Amino acid sequence: MYKKHTKEEWAKAFELYKDGFDTPSISRMTGLELSEIKRHIRLYRQTGFWRTERKTNVRSTPALKKAVIDAVFKKSLSYAEVIALYGLSFTSLGSWLRKFRHGGYEELLATKPKGRSPKMPKPKKSTKGMSELERLREENEYLKAENAYLKKLKALDQEENAEMFGVGPRSSEN
Repeated sequence: MYKKHTKEEWAKAFELYKDGFDTPSISRMTGLELSEIKRHIRLYRQTGFWRTERKTNVRSTPALKKAVIDAVFKKSLSYAEVIALYGLSFTSLGSWLRKFRHGGYEELLATKPKGRSPKMPKPKKSTKGMSELERLREENEYLKAENAYLKKLKALDQEENAEMFGVGPRSSEN
């Protein structure tokens, strides 16, 4: 379970780190996750900046994605430097890099529609343009199909009851 931590907890962790405590000790004293502390320390060593506040969500525009990919591949910045520089999460960066390696800028910048896809409306059959005879034939076909379905359902039910109670004709097992 992910627990949100306060600025004060991260500030205390930074003070303990500066005082020479190791990461497991800092984790025990502050209650922060060991992996999170290691990540903060790694970012601090690479960038010189200790982030105490939670990251705000970064709106990923095509220009930002392109700049991030260029920073990784053209400028050869490390993932930690890119994350600190652009304020991204490691998950976002990994996802963008995976898309870029798979399909280039086209796949990276391709946007899929947000939200739930709309329900497909059922085509309405207009009975206005049909003659009375056509309408009756269509209704007759529908009723025949419904009748066949109900007969099949009844036969399956009778077969199931016969097997359950051992009465009536039995289906061959060979």
